[in-house]
Amino acid sequence: MLLFHRTTVAEARRIMKEGFVDETWNFGARARPGDDVPSVGVWLSDRALEPMIEGPEGDAVLEVSLELSEATLEPYRMEGLLGAAHLWILPAELVNRLATVRIGTVDPSSSGMFPRPGTPPAADA
Repeated sequence: MLLFHRTTVAEARRIMKEGFVDETWNFGARARPGDDVPSVGVWLSDRALEPMIEGPEGDAVLEVSLELSEATLEPYRMEGLLGAAHLWILPAELVNRLATVRIGTVDPSSSGMFPRPGTPPAADA
């Protein structure tokens, strides 16, 4: 199964060298009034999410290939958070052990060679 993880370019490089680490994600779900329900692990989705709109910000998208069935992933699925996209929070140890990871896309505007959208071009000196 091919899943996706959006992150910063620096973090994508670190993940490629050292692997994923568990993070705590808080989606505003509540068990009781006032009690947030966090999830700990690696955020993976069935498609590359739009930064800041659907998921975490970041200029890089990692492609995470896991040889696991949807039934095996079901306990890690987060329901009702992303509309049409599916989201899983898996333990980093599981992903690091079983996944093949590659950098899928990087926004070229994240490079110092390209201006970020909405920024004026640098003045020639």
